[in-house]
Amino acid sequence: MKKRIIFTRRRGFTLVELLMYFAMFVILITAITIFSVTSIKTIRKNQIKKEVVSAAYSAMRTMLYEIRAATNVYNPTSNFDINPGQLSLQTIQNLPIGESLTYIDFYVDSNSNLYLKRENSNPQNLISDKLKVSNLEFKYLASSTESIKINLTIEYDSSSPEYQYSYDLTSSANIRKQ
Repeated sequence: MKKRIIFTRRRGFTLVELLMYFAMFVILITAITIFSVTSIKTIRKNQIKKEVVSAAYSAMRTMLYEIRAATNVYNPTSNFDINPGQLSLQTIQNLPIGESLTYIDFYVDSNSNLYLKRENSNPQNLISDKLKVSNLEFKYLASSTESIKINLTIEYDSSSPEYQYSYDLTSSANIRKQ
């Protein structure tokens, strides 16, 4: 008589199989997490760089525009060749009522914010409160035409070293006496 061997199928997984699946799952989740964290940090760093560079160019553009529109440098309140400097200009743009001449100032306050102050109006912050001016120098270049050279450094002030970023910008403009 022949014996018949019957094989039964087991249902479920063995302990070794479960451990292997769990290890693969942990490795996959770890890889995805590391990739996500790295991507988020890179995106944040790029946003910071973009914000700093944009603010530096915007502030520089504003200062250059006002210099070109000015009629004169007002020397008694201007501070040249020092950091932080101050530039005071005489202008005929945006005149207060009844005036034929007005003054504007560019300066950095004690919190390292860059301001444009027009006569008879409140100071206007030219950069975000998250940013700081670490260098603002004006150089008076007197030759056949009056020119002002500006050295500007804006930085993102962060307690985390990996998110600190600064941007230097230098430009100059001639005063167009009108």
